[in-house]
Amino acid sequence: MSYTSRMFLYIGMLIALLSGMMLLSFKTATDVVVSGSRDHLRHAALRKQEVLRAQGEELLSYTDIIVNDVRLQEYIYIIVELKTDKDGLAAYYDRQFGSLQVDAEVIISNKGDVLYGNENQALVSAVRKQQDSHGRREFIFRSPDGPVMVAMQPLVYQGEVLATSAVARLLGNDWLEKQEGASDEYLMFFENNGHVLWRSNPAYRDFRIDYDSQVISTSDNRIFYMHEVALPVKADGMPRLWFAASETRLLGMLNRYRDWAYIFSLLGGLTVLFLGWLMVRNFRRPLAELMDATEAMVHGRLPVLDRRESRTELDLLLNRFADVLDALRREKAKVKKAYRKLQETAITDSLTGLYNRRYLQEITPGLFAQVERDGRYLTAILLDLDYFKAINDEHGHLAGDAVLVHFSRLLKHNSRASDQLFRIGGEEFLVLNVAESPDGSVALAEKIRELVSQSPANYQGTQISVTVSAGISCCFGHSGEGSLSRLMRSADKALYEAKAGGRNRVVRHTSCEKASDSARRRVRNTSLSLVKNTNKPS
Repeated sequence: MSYTSRMFLYIGMLIALLSGMMLLSFKTATDVVVSGSRDHLRHAALRKQEVLRAQGEELLSYTDIIVNDVRLQEYIYIIVELKTDKDGLAAYYDRQFGSLQVDAEVIISNKGDVLYGNENQALVSAVRKQQDSHGRREFIFRSPDGPVMVAMQPLVYQGEVLATSAVARLLGNDWLEKQEGASDEYLMFFENNGHVLWRSNPAYRDFRIDYDSQVISTSDNRIFYMHEVALPVKADGMPRLWFAASETRLLGMLNRYRDWAYIFSLLGGLTVLFLGWLMVRNFRRPLAELMDATEAMVHGRLPVLDRRESRTELDLLLNRFADVLDALRREKAKVKKAYRKLQETAITDSLTGLYNRRYLQEITPGLFAQVERDGRYLTAILLDLDYFKAINDEHGHLAGDAVLVHFSRLLKHNSRASDQLFRIGGEEFLVLNVAESPDGSVALAEKIRELVSQSPANYQGTQISVTVSAGISCCFGHSGEGSLSRLMRSADKALYEAKAGGRNRVVRHTSCEKASDSARRRVRNTSLSLVKNTNKPS
């Protein structure tokens, strides 16, 4: 199959993928929007249910206000027990409780006599049926104008129940309209066996209710999804309360979104087809350059590509490939830098920054070769911090690390440029130096010892006194002592003598004493030779 055929095949697959993604996004968006709408409807119904519960609590609080009024209790007592006229009760009740936001109020004596609210016969009848169950409670009954929520409570005077006070609120058309308003998008209604009894919007009269899908459709073809609002009190024969939200606008919006998805899929397919045709027409020259560049990269070279001023897709790809080559060159430089850094990390101690034992093994062959070649001395100063374990035990290992860092800084700042500094153990350090005489290394060891004893380490505000012991060993190039282990053993032996002698001191191995004497003799011989050679021939 030719490149052109494969290109158009890939373009067809891309168009199919684009169309599938658009249709999938439409399906996903539809599911998300519809499920979100259902969740919103459910939460709104729960809020309506909470409003009903709050109104019931409000009615009960009104009964608390009524039955706890002392003067009202006295009025009722006088009327019930002393058989007086109840005309004054109505005037007092209206004056005292007329501001309560209720639709009906009654007071009924224990014998069933209506003391107040005789005009509210439906409420009187309902309260009389519930009067046998004493206590503060609420109930709902059905009236011709709608369900009625009632809160009732016994009125007690001096420990004796004299009457029952009840307040009511009608949950009819007016109440429903007040809860939701005459909205075209939302609807609250009471329904019984498929018949709508009371509704928030009088414009909607004929409903078709599908209980399985919980969908209602109106005569003007509007679709509502509904959710039941549970009444706060159970009652036999009570109609069901529903909250519904219109889905007509949502479904219309989803249909428009579907149409746009089809349109964009078609336009996207045509656009991809056109761009593919342009790529096939213009691919040869840029592709050849790309192939040459990749061939060079296979052989380990990073060629430089000239950037194109043209804005075709392949020229842009060529420019991006040139950017990739530039980035590879930069990354190659970074890799080299990182490799050098890694090499440095491999030969240094992470805590102190001094060379480690691995680098000691690498550098000593060259140092011994220099000693043999130049006839100089190699000195080793082995340093060990005194009582370092006690510092760790008393102040903690972090404090011990701080002491090691403090000592390494003193060692760096006071050593010579030709000194090689190593940390070879926990608290053991080594200084190697190639010099004409080992006396300089002895002086350096004494200097470091004095500085350490006079410069305590500081850890979190605590001064930690530190001392160091040192052992020094030497070897001369012509002596045949080219072994690092022999040099280290001699230094370790001198260090052991320093520790055994009381610590905080410097001890030279006998090899250094011999080396010092030899160095001084060489200096004298050199001086005499220079003096002898100053005589000019006549």
